[in-house]
Amino acid sequence: MTDAAPLSQLALLPDDLLYAPEQDMWVRVEDDGAATIGTTHLVVAHGQFMFFAPRPVDTLVARDRSLGVMETAKSAVAIHAPLSCRILLANAAVERDAELIVRDPYGAGWLFRITPTALETERVELLDAATYREWLAPRLARFESTPVDFDSRGSGFGGY
Repeated sequence: MTDAAPLSQLALLPDDLLYAPEQDMWVRVEDDGAATIGTTHLVVAHGQFMFFAPRPVDTLVARDRSLGVMETAKSAVAIHAPLSCRILLANAAVERDAELIVRDPYGAGWLFRITPTALETERVELLDAATYREWLAPRLARFESTPVDFDSRGSGFGGY
């Protein structure tokens, strides 16, 4: 995440996308029935991305199953499908430069183009931007800085 306060990050979510809240993924359903998916800007909390390894094109993936892996300097993070789908295309630019998802997560940093295979039944699991912001707010509020009064608690530790 950037240096901005966590709750201020909510304003950065584009209004024209759908969101899979548990995965921090966004979905744009295209006019031709395909969909583009990517990670939200909040995923940077995992660390600096070093490597993007998508599953092969034409792979069928069930909702919540792995589309591939993103690796940071410290860990590997599975990319879970926000919808059941067939992978049409993985973003080759992100394969070459995984940090693109941090620099432009809603534009050039998209991850996959897919054909949803159960959109009619699974779309209800996706949230519009306003609902996603409401869902995120209490979760991000936990990370807002709270001043600690070191004089009243000694060293300031153990008061949590």
